[in-house]
This record gives sequence, C-alpha cells and structure tokens, in this order.
Amino acid sequence: MDFSTIDRALLSLNRRHPPLLPNVIDLSKSLVSLVSSSDAYVAHPEYVSGIIGLLSQGDRWEPLAVGLCLAVDCIESHATDLADEDRGVYADGPRIPEMHASEAASSVQSITAESPIFLLLDVLPSTIHENIEHSEPRVRSLIAKVVGVYALLTTGLSSHMDCLPDEMKQRVSDLQIKRREVHDAILKSLKYHFEMKVREAEMDVNDGVRTEEGADEKISKASDGALDDTTGWRALETNLHALAGYIDGNCVTSSTNPVTVSYLSEQAHLFTEGHWFLEGLEYCSVTHINRHVRAASSAVMVVLVTTCMRSHNYEMLLDSPLRSVIKESLKGNLADNWSQVRMAGSVLCRKFVEALLKIYEEQHTGEDTEDVTVFEAAVGDMVTMLLPRMCLNRFYLAQGVKLYSQDTWKMVFGSNKDQVDAAEGDQGLHSSEDCRGGGGIGAVARNAAPLCRYYSKMCDADNHAVREAGCQGVAELAQKIGMHPTYAEYLSPYVPMLLQALLMCFHDESWPVRDEACLACGTFCLAYAEECTPELPTLFERWTEQLTDQIWSVRERAAVALGDAITAYGRDMLEKVLEVIRKKLPAAKDQPPMSREEYKRLQNDIQAHTNNQLYSCGSLAPKLRKGGAGRIGCSSCAIDRPKAPWEATDGCIYLIRELCIRFPDDEDTNREDTIIGDDILLPIMTELAEICRLSHYPQSDDLRTTLWRQLPPIAQALGKKRFKRMYLDLFVELLSKNIDDRFNSASQLSIHAAGQCAEELANLVGLGIFRGRLAEVGGAEAFDRVIEERKRELQAACRFGGDGQFSPFSPPTVA
Repeated sequence: MDFSTIDRALLSLNRRHPPLLPNVIDLSKSLVSLVSSSDAYVAHPEYVSGIIGLLSQGDRWEPLAVGLCLAVDCIESHATDLADEDRGVYADGPRIPEMHASEAASSVQSITAESPIFLLLDVLPSTIHENIEHSEPRVRSLIAKVVGVYALLTTGLSSHMDCLPDEMKQRVSDLQIKRREVHDAILKSLKYHFEMKVREAEMDVNDGVRTEEGADEKISKASDGALDDTTGWRALETNLHALAGYIDGNCVTSSTNPVTVSYLSEQAHLFTEGHWFLEGLEYCSVTHINRHVRAASSAVMVVLVTTCMRSHNYEMLLDSPLRSVIKESLKGNLADNWSQVRMAGSVLCRKFVEALLKIYEEQHTGEDTEDVTVFEAAVGDMVTMLLPRMCLNRFYLAQGVKLYSQDTWKMVFGSNKDQVDAAEGDQGLHSSEDCRGGGGIGAVARNAAPLCRYYSKMCDADNHAVREAGCQGVAELAQKIGMHPTYAEYLSPYVPMLLQALLMCFHDESWPVRDEACLACGTFCLAYAEECTPELPTLFERWTEQLTDQIWSVRERAAVALGDAITAYGRDMLEKVLEVIRKKLPAAKDQPPMSREEYKRLQNDIQAHTNNQLYSCGSLAPKLRKGGAGRIGCSSCAIDRPKAPWEATDGCIYLIRELCIRFPDDEDTNREDTIIGDDILLPIMTELAEICRLSHYPQSDDLRTTLWRQLPPIAQALGKKRFKRMYLDLFVELLSKNIDDRFNSASQLSIHAAGQCAEELANLVGLGIFRGRLAEVGGAEAFDRVIEERKRELQAACRFGGDGQFSPFSPPTVA
C-alpha cells in the first residue's frame, strides 16, 4: 500500500491480492476520476460519500486504511487557516516527507451548514472507536492522524462559534460532544494499557528484567522481555500518537481570535499530582520495554510543551508535576540505547529548552547577568542533567541524533560567525567573548563536575556507540576547555577521573572506542601535562600497544597521540619514542612467508571465519563487550585475530610522519628542545626503504600503500631541498617499480597510491628533476603514463562536474 498521495492510495486498492470486492474497486476508480477531473474535489459531495463508503468496508483492512487516508486529506484541506509551522506531532521522524493537504484547500470560515464535511465529521467518531485497537498497525497509525485533524477542525469551528449562523451552531456543539467522546475513548484505552505495567512488573522473567525483589532496577528495554517486543502493547503506541494529535489540534490560535480552547484547561485534572495519567506517561517514556512506546510518549510531551506556550500557561513548565515528568523523560530518553528513542528525546529537549528560554526572556526583560548563560538561568536545576546529555549526543553514532543535537546546541548558545571561527562553530562549543556567560564553552566549564561524571559513566556504558561518543566528548573537553586561557582551571580537578575512564577504553573490543580513547589521551597530555604525569607510564604502554593494532586508523591515532606526548614532555619522551621506532620498525622482517594463492585460500576458508566478530543490528560497528579490569577485552578475547608483525612496521610509518611534521627543524618545531635532525632521521628512513622492499608476504602491498600515502606529507615537512638531497633517492627505485603495473602483481591500491605519491613528489621537487631521477632507474615511461592518466581523470571530472570534481555527486572542491 502506498499512502504518499491520495491518488496512489486509491490505485493501490486495484493491486491487492487476493483482489478486493468489485464494489470497492469501482468506488476507488470513481474517486480517482473525481480527483483528477476537479481541483475542488474535497468539497464535492461524491468525494465525501466515497470516503464514507470506504470506511464502511469492514471485511478487509485496505479499504478502511485508504478511507482514513482520504479523510485526513479532506479535513486538512478544510483547516488550512488553522495550521502553523509549530503544529504537528513527531511520529515518523523529521526526514520522512508527510502527505500534504490538497491544493483545493479552504478555510474554516468557508464551511457552511450544507458542507459535505459535516457528514464525514459525524461518521468518524464511530470509526475511531471501532478501530483504535485494530490489529493492522497501518490502520492504527492512520487512526491517530485522523484524531489529530478531527480535533483541529472541530476545535477551530468552536473557536469561530460567535461568527457562525444559527443553523450551524447546534451542529458544531454536537461535534464538540463527539470530540470529547473520542478523547475519552483514547484515555480509556490508555488507562487499560498503563495498568498493564503492574502485571508486567510482577512477572519474574529469567533474562534479568525487574522483579519485586529488584524493584530498583528498571524493566529491560531489550526484546528479551517479550516475545516480539510488542506483544500486549499493540495499541499503546497508537493511542499515544492519537492523544498527541488530539492535544495538538485542541489548541487553536488565530490572528482574529484568542485561544478559546486549550487542552490544559479542558483536562486540568489530568495534570495534578499523583494522577494516573502523568504516572503512566512517565512510565511509558522512561521504563516501558518497547522503544516505540517510549518514543511515542516523548511525542505527547512535545505537544504538551507546545500547548503550554500557545496558551501562555507558563507555570506548567516552570513548577508543576508535568515539569517533573518531562525532566525524568529527558533524563532517560536522551541516554536511551535505541537511537529512535534518543532522537525523540532530542526533539523534546529542543522544544522544552526553547520554551524555557522564551519564558525567561519575557519574564526577565532588561536583566543582564554576565555570570551565567541564558540557558543556565532559564533551565535552572535541570542544567546538570540536561547539559551533559546535550553535549554527548553531538557525537552520537546515529547521524540524525548527532546533527539534530548539534543544531540544537547552536540554537541554544548561538554562533557568532564574526568572532568564532568556522571550525569551532561546527564543533558547537561557541566561545565568543561577547556571549553572555561565555557561551557554550562557559556553560560547560562551570558544569564540569556533572559533565565529567556523566562522560566517565558513558565511557563504561554497555553500548559501544555510547562509549565511542563518550571518548569523543572527553577529547573535546581537553581540546576546548583544557586549552582555554580562562576556563582550563575548571576542568583540572577532574583530569584523573577522565584519564581513568579513557584508560579503561583502551581495552575495548570495539576499535572505534580504542581509536577515540587513544587520541583523547594525547590531547589531555597537551592540555594538562602536569596532571597526566602520574599516568604517563601507563599511557605510554597503551599507546605503543595501539601502535601495533590490527586496525590501521588505531595505529595512526596512536602515532598522533605519541606526537602529542612529545610536544608535551619534550626530549625525554622523544628518546622513548625513537627507541620504539628502532625496535618495532624491522618487525615486518619477521612476517611469516606466504604466497598470494595461500593468502586467498585463507580468506575464502569457511572454517577460518567461523565464530568470528559479530556486528550490531543497523550498525557497521561491532557488537562487542566492554574491556577493562575484570572483563573480556581485546587483549584477552577468546576469539581474536592475532597481531601481525608487519602491522608494527606500518604503525611506525605513521609515527615517523608525526615526528617529521612536528619537529622537522629549528624554525618549524613544536618545541625548541626537540629536533629531528638528519643524524636521527636518515638511518630510520634508510631502514624503512629496505623493509618496504620485502615481498615475501601478501600484506607487503598494504605496507607500501601506507608508505606512499605518508611520504608526501613527510617530504612537505622536511622541505624541498632537504628531502631532494637526502631522502628522495632512498625511495625512487621502489616507487618506480610500484608505479609500473605491467610487470608486477602489486595490488591496485598500492599502484594507485604509488602514482599519487609520484605526482605529489614531482610537484614538490619539480617535474623535470623528479622524472630525471626516475629515468635513472628506468621508471620514466611509467611515470609519464601516470601523469597522462591523471590528466584524463581531471578532464573527465571537469566534463561531469564542471569544476574539477572527481564525481558530479561529490562535495564542491574547496579552493
């Protein structure tokens, strides 16, 4: 079934198998003909009667669903003047397109006593009552949408009661009774399902869910606690969405009329202390086993916040039981294991914080306290709970949550592009001196204690994506707060705690977590060298371990961290790093011999890949356990690929690159007491060239690929004259052989990397000089072919993209 447009919804009925009844097919065809022949079809009596005819077909769910879809379109078309940009229920996600009302739109004031829409409004309540717990989820979802538009139109008619003719007033009054009956039916169903929590809590499930003996533990949010994670709760999510739609439509504001009806005033008893409604809403949002129910509960709270702002009922958001429920919901949903729930919590967070900011600005006009940000002043006692979660979600693995949270942060704290550079603006911790309270970076610094405790806890979370985000957040603290001249001291007391959390992540089975932890520790050493000194021996041991990791990015990050450590601690650390290079650089010589045929057979061996790494549902990251003391980690896992000797050499190449970039000479070094002279570098580079000539193992191509990718930045750092005089000849012959793919069996990655390296080195030392060096070893012709191929690629890219892009779908080329 296709419900994207009314035409497609009607045509879908013709394709159902087994076929629908002939009268249903004939009715759908007549409706399609009517829609295509008239722009004002929504006001046509035959259109409304056709909708009612589809709703009355009870044998199959498809005609009912299409009838509900058309009903939503018809009612929305009569209520266009009631819609505003702040109206709507977060149910399907912000990126899923919604079905818009037809172009034949009208307004509430254009409805007359003879309008066919009244026939539809009279029929819909009984349809809602009968199908609110329908077995088909698509029907239930459409019922929820019908409830929303029904409440919107009937409330809109009620708000114009004084302008209506006498013959319409009674009909509108009757509709208000039916609207309240719909609401009562939703509440009745909700209460029944809310009461199921008592029976669920008394269940003794063997998989670790809550029992009466463990009352302090929440019911499991995994699917282990129910057969299909939805059994027994099939209508609860729909009821919550229907209630959200009802609340959203039950508060109408127009330019000519004040708010005449508000859900908060009409149902004020629901929001009293201890009422089952608020208790059930909090339970569904925080504790319920089903993720869809938890997300739907957040949607209800979003529209409640919106209704409070529309009706100017600010006290409900400042000091009421509803505020307490929202607080607990945000606390749980912003840290939920399911990205869907975390996204719903992020939507609620933005709506709630925006409301508090608006209330604060209205109530404190003219006040200017520079000590704290407006966010801290407006949120009050919730800042220590909200701020850490808002910070961490900017790094969460799910892109929707990450980007939405970053935008929320910028909306809350602002981004002064004139005083904040683009890189910092993208990070989110805006720190313009003109910002009140120091902006985002000031708020984070003043709340360093709860933030650091939360980050440390998240670095030990069960979810690998959360642990990765936690490590990224800790690294941001070191970079943004630790290196800030004003706020660095705020973070200093918590450095040992954060370092312990990062050290634990070094043993994580998930390599992205190890990757981020490794880099974060190096950043901390730069920012807090003195505080990190007690842990330096342990850190150095972990970095050198990661330098030989099976994942290339972890090896590279370890090299970057060691470079940071040298910058922080100077000559003594440099000597230790050089000793590591001298020891581990020749490791590739110990790689066991293996032919390419043997290596391919090993890769295709089923037994060799049995009982290996598992991966998470919906994620490319591994489904892994935490590491650390007393737990199984990467260093003690029973199922693990052993480290290969050549990977240690590969890690040393990244480390050599860092030394050359950071400490090349007296002018460009990061520290005056740390210089990599030719007396140190030349023997290392000579040995590296000799090791990369080895080809007795198939991974030697991977090692050479790394060399060709890192050699250009090394050459750039050393400078044209120094590299050409001392180091170019070491690699010319090997590079020449790797470029020419006619007479060797090198991998395509290695050949491409060699060609790219040759082009970049030629641009550095001069095309003629570089070609002459290659000619001495017989590589000039291969080099010419590479340059011609590069030109053809550039010309082809220009034809496609017009601006030299590699692909017409790639981002614009940055000048």
